[in-house]
Amino acid sequence: MKNPNSSACSLSREYEESYLQEGDIMLGILIDIFSLIDDDLETFTAHPEKEYYVLSVSSSPLQYYRHFLAAIFAIEEINSNLNLLPNVTLGFHIHDSWANERKATSSTFSMLTGSSDYVPNYKCTQNRIPSAFIGHLLSSVSNVMYQITSIYGFPQVSYGAVDPAFSDRIRFPLFYRTVPSETAQYQVIIQLIKAFNWNWVGMISSDDETHQKASEEMKTEIINNGICVAFLVQISDIDATTDSTRFYFALQTIMQSNARVVIIYSKLISLMAFHINLLSVYSSTNVVWLILSPLPSALETEYSNEFNGSLLILFHQGNIPGLKDFLYKADPSRFPKDPFTAEVWLQVFKCRSGQYFAKSSLHICNANDTLTQYNTHGHDISSFRLTYSMYIAVYAAAHALHAMYTTNLPKPTQLNQHLKKIHFRTNTGDEIFFNEKGEVLGHFDIINWNIFHNETVTTRHVGTFNSSQSPGLAIDKEAILWASHFNGIPFSNCSASCLPGYRKAFVEGKHVCCYECVPCSEGEISPLPDMENCLTCPKDQWPNESRDKCIMKDIDFLSYKEPLGVALTTTALVLSFCSAAVFCIFLKHKKSPIVKANNQELSYILLLSLMLSFLCSLLFIGRPKKVTCLLRQTSFGIIFAICISSILGKTITVIIAFTATRPGSRLRNYVGTRVPKYILLLCTLPEVFITTGKYLAAVEIFAILVSSAGLLGLIFIPKCYFILIKQPVNTRHD
Repeated sequence: MKNPNSSACSLSREYEESYLQEGDIMLGILIDIFSLIDDDLETFTAHPEKEYYVLSVSSSPLQYYRHFLAAIFAIEEINSNLNLLPNVTLGFHIHDSWANERKATSSTFSMLTGSSDYVPNYKCTQNRIPSAFIGHLLSSVSNVMYQITSIYGFPQVSYGAVDPAFSDRIRFPLFYRTVPSETAQYQVIIQLIKAFNWNWVGMISSDDETHQKASEEMKTEIINNGICVAFLVQISDIDATTDSTRFYFALQTIMQSNARVVIIYSKLISLMAFHINLLSVYSSTNVVWLILSPLPSALETEYSNEFNGSLLILFHQGNIPGLKDFLYKADPSRFPKDPFTAEVWLQVFKCRSGQYFAKSSLHICNANDTLTQYNTHGHDISSFRLTYSMYIAVYAAAHALHAMYTTNLPKPTQLNQHLKKIHFRTNTGDEIFFNEKGEVLGHFDIINWNIFHNETVTTRHVGTFNSSQSPGLAIDKEAILWASHFNGIPFSNCSASCLPGYRKAFVEGKHVCCYECVPCSEGEISPLPDMENCLTCPKDQWPNESRDKCIMKDIDFLSYKEPLGVALTTTALVLSFCSAAVFCIFLKHKKSPIVKANNQELSYILLLSLMLSFLCSLLFIGRPKKVTCLLRQTSFGIIFAICISSILGKTITVIIAFTATRPGSRLRNYVGTRVPKYILLLCTLPEVFITTGKYLAAVEIFAILVSSAGLLGLIFIPKCYFILIKQPVNTRHD
């Protein structure tokens, strides 16, 4: 260790303010209380001027100062806790980064070396070197801080950095945070949009690198969840009087779009500039604002009626018993060595402390200059969100240090391993631990903001999101008070919802959320709204009139009990019996000349086919079944084809017989019983394929009976007449 008075530890430079309280174990804490007034590029020809102001806006001037007090309050609690780091005093070295990366670099080196006049890699005092670092609020500053502290193996706990890049444990193995990453915020937005059935939203982000990257990632996640982004425009923090082109473009985009929900994710200063331009151009955009910002409560009274009904996604509000009283009792006299409190009181209360600003003409701060007056003006300074994150960040480091120092051989290099495994409960019972990505679980509050015409602002808690639960979002829709120009829940969809009975028809060249609704085709239904494809009804069902459900088909069949069914059944049986009787007559008189002359085999086949033809008509009567439906057409088609083929065979045989009687005719070789069989076979096959039938049952039965009866009556009745009655004609004489 170098002597503090040596040249290496005495580099001449401007004194940088910090608040130091020495202890057995030190924490290095980098916060934001002040911000640079002018952050122009340096020429490096002279030291930068130390010009800064309280980092705040008018409604909550002590928003950031609370983080500072929360850290001190947590350390005081830990030092008085006999069960946490017993017999060990926890000290701190607090620096302000002024929300500036360059200043953060300087402050980090100052904490690492133990001196404001630092030289990198030199320790100017041993008892001031932190064992762990707390900070920062911003992702960019946290990254600068980590690039330095990680070189020396010090773990870092941020209380506000939300960049998803920090979840990469290969790049940031020593980084932890007591806030969820932006990816958890994406899920809140997505589930919130889905909860209200919106699918068409716009996005606005500030043009800094952090918010540009985050907004693009959010847009991708939103699209991957089936929600369309109508636009993504960026705004800057340039003063409206200097360059308002981008603001006007953003406002024009909002007004020209039919998206009624707009997500805002930007820096506070950009949001303020956007608000100013919004008021100067439009009285109302008639949109619902979903605001994602770490510190939106700092702008309560700055919001106009334009933001009435907005929904805010905020970090979960924690409870810190005793901190409110600690805030009220804070003043320069309580922290005499604290330059930050002295500077805050100078700028906020216009008074000076006894130790600092002695040359100032302002009065010395008295007992009336306390934070209690802000509650009397309607400002709630006890709403702990990021303040709570700072509080548990200090406790997380303390629990890790406690675990390390209670081992037999504590080594500072082991602190990171203990920090991974911390698992404790706060005084109010909140469970705190880091997941595999080094961050706490996502826990958010959904706040509904209402601004009334008398400029009063009300906030109501309408929902929560907890990533450890499923579903993560719980929201009370009835508790939300929307802007008056919305009649109920706002509608933000590119196309109207397709009713049941219709399906989505996507339009080429447009977003998938922009579609047309077309009716389902014949035989199809869509039972739910917004279906992309219709469903086909089962074979025994068909769509109802509105085509939103399938209903059973009405089965109308010809019953055996109906008079028509009885009549047709009787007729079929009688005609079948007649066919059987004729067959018996032909079989009995098979040696008679008429039977022999009519080709016995074809006659037998024809009679049997007619008998079966009459009987197959019975398949059309009674409740239809799968088997009977299959046999109806095919059985009659085959049987009747055989009948027609038999008649055709008999006719061709007669023609051949008469032609063969001519002298020298070659057809004599084809006279015989084989030719009719071939004709029957050849004519039956094509007839089967062309036989179809889709008639009503009664008509089909009637057609079967009439056609079969016609064949039976016209062909066989005359022959039976000669066989049975005109027997002399049927007798062969020499």
